[in-house]
Amino acid sequence: MAESLLDAVGAIAAEVGAVARDRFRGDYARWEKSPDNPVSEVDLLADRLLRERLSALDPEAGWLSEETEDSAERLLGSRTWVVDPIDGTRDFIRGRDGWAVSVALVEGGRVMLGVLDAPVRRQQWR
Repeated sequence: MAESLLDAVGAIAAEVGAVARDRFRGDYARWEKSPDNPVSEVDLLADRLLRERLSALDPEAGWLSEETEDSAERLLGSRTWVVDPIDGTRDFIRGRDGWAVSVALVEGGRVMLGVLDAPVRRQQWR
């Protein structure tokens, strides 16, 4: 996978992480998708931003996200973005720093790249 694509995905994850960090420990709506499965409006905002930015990078790639209803349409292409917009929603909601923006690109069943951006900790893994 081209280093420039990895750099672009890293920049997108950092951008979305910064948006979420700005709302961290603030006032935002939160609820349970199902029992003991929390979500917040920040999760959904991060999901929308990731989808916009990553789809612009690779419009042909499918989409699989913890915060978006799955669609069989993602199986039509050879690549799929797999994301968890706020990986660690419980920590996010509780004001703990153990959350991150998680992004991977899967092609033919193999992970081609992955980025985990922990904005409060100011760390990013690729």
